[in-house]
Amino acid sequence: MCGYWAAAPALALGLAVCGALPAAGQMGKPSQAPQQTKDGQTAPAEKPPVSKEEEDAYKAFFALTGQQNTEVISQGEGFLSKYPTSRYRSSVYSRLVTAYLNTKQPAQVVATGEKAIAENPDNVDVLALVSTVIPRTVDPRSLDADQKLGEAEKFARHAIEVINNVPKPEGATDEQFAAAKNEKLGLAHYGLGLVNYMRGNSAASVEELDQASKLDPTPDPLLFYLLGAGDMKLQKYPDAQAAFEHCAQAQWDPQWQGRCKQGAQEAKAKQAAAAPAKP
Repeated sequence: MCGYWAAAPALALGLAVCGALPAAGQMGKPSQAPQQTKDGQTAPAEKPPVSKEEEDAYKAFFALTGQQNTEVISQGEGFLSKYPTSRYRSSVYSRLVTAYLNTKQPAQVVATGEKAIAENPDNVDVLALVSTVIPRTVDPRSLDADQKLGEAEKFARHAIEVINNVPKPEGATDEQFAAAKNEKLGLAHYGLGLVNYMRGNSAASVEELDQASKLDPTPDPLLFYLLGAGDMKLQKYPDAQAAFEHCAQAQWDPQWQGRCKQGAQEAKAKQAAAAPAKP
């Protein structure tokens, strides 16, 4: 991942969104509802007409830079309010998800992400991202915890399914395509790791987090903390020490760095205690 942000009712997670995967997961897919023909077959829906005013508003919205998050949110929500049936609402929702992420509003990330997914169920960027944000909003003691974690798991697994079937776009090299796919796959596996962490399934969580760390070129430092915590529960002390040392060396929240250093020391001590005595 290309950065992180912390703020979480349930987990203080780091996260960032880099480039979008093209083709099936492309964020800018226009919204269209399928229609039935007389013979019962599905026909392409007619695109809603676009006025010059709407077109200009859409162009102005996407002219905003990635640093203008407040303006993106204001203009995006205003656009959707003014043009609720716009063919562009899918891509507007998708960009709003990123803006809410960057302004540390996880509840809005989830709510807007669900709308984006309803418009485009194969939007891998939003599917993977939301699967990592939902677990941080979950109180494990709440009555709907299992339902929310199940939704996050569904999003992550569907993202993986779609990514693995995305055709390589024309003009992209094999290396570029593999890198884009791996980044998104890493995010989706991270989501599954977080879901299993919240469920208390250490073995499944470690498996998914380990896979995410190998796929994503710049993993979230917190991934390694959670990986270390899971390895400790599984009594895999050398692996836990390595994971904790990784997150301790990352440039991120000093408090979490301290926890990572303490975890590495505890894992080292546990490993020493478990080692057979020399004759």
